[in-house]
Amino acid sequence: MTTEATPTPRPAVELDWSTVTLPGISSDSVFLITGGSGAIGYHVAEAVVQMGAKAAITGRNAANIGEVAATISGPGECIGLGGDVAIEADCHRVVEAVLARWGRLDVLVQCAAMGDSGRGIENVTAEAFDGVFGANVKGTMLMVKAAAPAMKRQGKGKIINTSSIAGIRAASGRSIYGASKAALHHLTRIQATELGPHGINVTCVSPGQTPTRLKTMEDATGGRPEAQPGPGSAARIPLRRRGVLDDYVGPIMFLASDLSDYLTGIDIVADGGSTVLQ
Repeated sequence: MTTEATPTPRPAVELDWSTVTLPGISSDSVFLITGGSGAIGYHVAEAVVQMGAKAAITGRNAANIGEVAATISGPGECIGLGGDVAIEADCHRVVEAVLARWGRLDVLVQCAAMGDSGRGIENVTAEAFDGVFGANVKGTMLMVKAAAPAMKRQGKGKIINTSSIAGIRAASGRSIYGASKAALHHLTRIQATELGPHGINVTCVSPGQTPTRLKTMEDATGGRPEAQPGPGSAARIPLRRRGVLDDYVGPIMFLASDLSDYLTGIDIVADGGSTVLQ
């Protein structure tokens, strides 16, 4: 009798984005990336600049976001713009700054988000609810409201919202965060319905097992992305490894390119298959 050997997980690949070419992304392409001081937003900006395109990153810490942008290098260009996505005036000001500098806005990648510190239902506070929904849902709506007119004038644009598998899979103690991300999935579908006739694609990516901790209301704003925590268990992930940043940035860049021109209203679940398990 033979015993089947335990398969070795295929290792994660860290991409050299300077060698990547995607149709529709060129030196003329302009990206606006919210939450640019967070891990995924920062790495999206790195990919954009290394591919030679232009990126503006936002963050609530206006004094710090320019310094963060300066650490992103490549043949493209990156600037930092201070602003809170939950404040409508900030959203419009950021979009106007991008248009004043580069004259267009091709891709909006929404990575600004806030966690909820794992509160159980009986410990939920109105302040925490407003803070999480303000960043994750209200902010996503306000940024689209600000960016859509420029994309309509161009007759083309890509909006990519970043959600989470927490909006798909229920987890004890994640009521505020999980509900906000579930709301974001449906908000993406509604935005896609309204903006599709204007040539604007609205899609979503739901990461799982991200390698950095999401900031909460108790954390200070600004700064570079945090160091990676421990790897955690991959036992319930069919691909048998936890995700790395390129596992999430890859789908985002695909959705930003012309390869996704007939996709809208969808959510790409980038989780190694964990949500297909019961």
